[in-house]
Amino acid sequence: MRDKIELTGMVLSSMTVGDYDKRLVILTKERGKITAFAKGARKPNSPFLGISEPFNFGKFILLEGYDAYRLVGGDIKEYFLDVKNDIEGICYGTYFCDVLEYLTVEGVGDANILNLLYVTLKALKKQDIPNALIRRIFELKVLVYDGEALAAFSCVKCGKEKVTAFYVRGNGLVCEQCKTSDMIPLTETSVYTLQYIISTTLDRLYAFQLSDEVWCEVDKVIGRYFEQHVTKKFHSLEILSSLT
Repeated sequence: MRDKIELTGMVLSSMTVGDYDKRLVILTKERGKITAFAKGARKPNSPFLGISEPFNFGKFILLEGYDAYRLVGGDIKEYFLDVKNDIEGICYGTYFCDVLEYLTVEGVGDANILNLLYVTLKALKKQDIPNALIRRIFELKVLVYDGEALAAFSCVKCGKEKVTAFYVRGNGLVCEQCKTSDMIPLTETSVYTLQYIISTTLDRLYAFQLSDEVWCEVDKVIGRYFEQHVTKKFHSLEILSSLT
């Protein structure tokens, strides 16, 4: 008989299979992204009914198969009900989960990625900063953990430390001497904001707001940079765009 294993993670997506079952994609600390089937999860009296919803974070007890897992139990620590009860929150949360389902690899654990998702949903729940800013912070930070961090601490052309513009094709920032008219000029505060997002710890990631001027620059830079590195079109983002 196969042994049960316990993994810490969050449900990224949940899909109906047959009449009563669900197929879950769970991002776990120990084994990265996994696929798990929850038998009978759609039945009203199923013990998996409250476990198998997106955004649920906690412990999942599973039986390991050849190419998937079977859910046999769990202990949910955080349901993120405030996010689930807000239509815009659902759209943003689903988008974050979609991005991670696309970027993460099955079987490769990464606690940083899981923790990033957790603190991002916490930020949506608290609503201390605008959701649009939460999105851009998440997009830049997830590329850091994916090994594609924006080169923001020195000029990508000459190496000088003081940078003043975003060079789209160069995947980074440039100094005043290397700046050309086709690059995006940045204020000193915008440069610092980008550097802060890249380098700060997760517990301090969602701890600031921006002036309108700085937000416009940061929004443009992260949006262009993220689109360069993540070319997939997400349906959740299309729905979000229709709301805003």
